[in-house]
Amino acid sequence: MGIYRYEKIDEIQSSLDPMTDMIVFLEYLTSEEYLRDILSSQYSLSGRSLNMRVKRIIPHMKLALAYINQSLLFSTETSFLPGYYGILNLLKVYILLGNWHNDLVKNRLHGISYRVTEKDSQSILTETLYLWERGAIPLFYRTITGKNLPHRNRQEISIPMREILPLVSNIGAEYKLAVKKQNNIVAFEEGFRSSENKKGFINITLKVMRLPGNTVLYKPSDFKALKTFYSDVNDNDLFVSHLDFPRGKEIDVKMYRSQFNPTLIYNYSRDEKQGILFIPCCAKRLLFPEELPIALLFFYMSSIVRYKPEFLFKLKDSKFWPLLSAARRHCILRMLNLTWSYIHKTNLVLSHD
Repeated sequence: MGIYRYEKIDEIQSSLDPMTDMIVFLEYLTSEEYLRDILSSQYSLSGRSLNMRVKRIIPHMKLALAYINQSLLFSTETSFLPGYYGILNLLKVYILLGNWHNDLVKNRLHGISYRVTEKDSQSILTETLYLWERGAIPLFYRTITGKNLPHRNRQEISIPMREILPLVSNIGAEYKLAVKKQNNIVAFEEGFRSSENKKGFINITLKVMRLPGNTVLYKPSDFKALKTFYSDVNDNDLFVSHLDFPRGKEIDVKMYRSQFNPTLIYNYSRDEKQGILFIPCCAKRLLFPEELPIALLFFYMSSIVRYKPEFLFKLKDSKFWPLLSAARRHCILRMLNLTWSYIHKTNLVLSHD
């Protein structure tokens, strides 16, 4: 069956470099004519509302692409500064397409901080960011999750980098080399089994696909993308859905998707034999849609570049630099894909010759 973030899938094959493809695709979103077509067909906007939304979105998209092109031309050390501002403008496009678009004018600031006056940490993993109640990133969080950040008594939320880095997509191999353990994006093999409650029915199953050395005991509650799953009594790595589906009949798509919070699905892939689902393990207070860890990482690195050059070159000499260097391109490419998919409400799947 398969579960992507969005119900629709657009598969495109190309012989170009993936980054070139995505930049070209997003340049369409700087066209007033193209954007009007998308907003009228996908978001049912018309008249003055459509005109106002188009005029607000295009400058952010143009600025995002300009910053991202700069980032790709700069050295790795300085690339995170324009890279972050490119990503920030993409997040503002998300906001302008959401229910709280009118709130952006009052939330222009970042909504996140890094305390540059604190003593340098021994490792990037012990560095900390602080999310505030107001600002562009908190408003993005509300836009994509439908929830406010869980502040208590209007205090900022502290997030250590050791919680962020394991959730940054597309750098899992680099993370494992640096930290000697798997990141927190877990792969599940999708399957089915006979229902124990209803004869002639089946349940969806998700089987943890363990990498060598991973001994973490997972529970369904560790994965906020899962709604109706429980652990099998005989196999802790097997999660089973409570929902029963008639055997031999086409599965109802809406019922199938109701078992998940699709916003928290990072990826899905399928070959002739199996479907594999990638889900973040984040049982704590925050929800982590795929865009959020990427934005937080780039904000952190842009702060280091701006305010702490001595610590920047300490990081460059550390075992984490290859990971950060890889994130520069991998994460920007992923953000471009996520943005295109969000705007079109369609999963863009690129394959290259």
